[in-house]
Amino acid sequence: MSADALQDDQWARQRVLLEEGNRVLRASSALVVGCGGLGAGAIPALVASGVGRVVLLDDDVVELSNLNRQTLFTHADLGALKVERVVARMRELSPESRIEGEVRRLTAQDAEFVQGFDVVLDCTDKVASRTAISTSCREAGVPWIWSAIDGWQGVLSVFVPGGPQWEDASAMREELPAPPQILGATPAMLGAWQAAEAVKLLTGQGRPLVGRIAVVDLLAGTVREMPLVARGA
Repeated sequence: MSADALQDDQWARQRVLLEEGNRVLRASSALVVGCGGLGAGAIPALVASGVGRVVLLDDDVVELSNLNRQTLFTHADLGALKVERVVARMRELSPESRIEGEVRRLTAQDAEFVQGFDVVLDCTDKVASRTAISTSCREAGVPWIWSAIDGWQGVLSVFVPGGPQWEDASAMREELPAPPQILGATPAMLGAWQAAEAVKLLTGQGRPLVGRIAVVDLLAGTVREMPLVARGA
C-alpha cells in the first residue's frame, strides 16, 4: 500500500500493529450491552478498531445526571433513547461497519441470540443484567468482558468457556440501595480497556484477563492484579 493510500486508510495507524488481526476484526462481531458510562469508553474504541459488526443493546433514555460520565451524549440528547443516538454517531465514525441497535435488555434466555457474536462486552451497572449476561454467554459458549465501577475505582476481567466465571469473581447478588458515586474518568478508562480486551480476544494477540481481575484505583494511581479461580477448583 502506498503512502498516499495509507493516509486515506482509517486503520492505517494500527495496520502494522495488528497485521492479520485487522482482517480478522473486519470479519468479527461484537455485542455491547449498555450504552452508559462504560459504553461511552468501550463503544467508540471498539468501533474505531474496525470490528465489522457491532450490535448495541440498551432500553434507557438520556438523563441530565448521566452527562458527567456518559460522554456520547449532550444536553441536546436529554430524553432521547440512548441506543438510537449512539448507533447514529457510531455509523458516522465507521461507515464501513455494520452498527445496529436494539431497545431492550439481554435476558438469561438469550443464549441463542448471543451465539451470533464472537464476543460480548458488559457495559451495564446492574447485578440482574450481569447475571443474565453470564448465563446466556455460558450457555452460548461465547466469551465476555466485565467491568464494574465505584467512585475512583474499577475492576475488569474476561470470562471464557471452561474458565472461571463472573460468579467466581463477584460476591454481589443484590442491587445497591442507591446508585454509586462515579468519577467520569473511571468508566472512560475501564470501558476503553474492555475494548482492548475484545480486540485481543478476537485477534488472538496478547494475554487477555482470563483467570485474573484487574483492580484499578485512579485516586491512588495504581493497578493491581488478583488471581481468579473457579469455585471448587
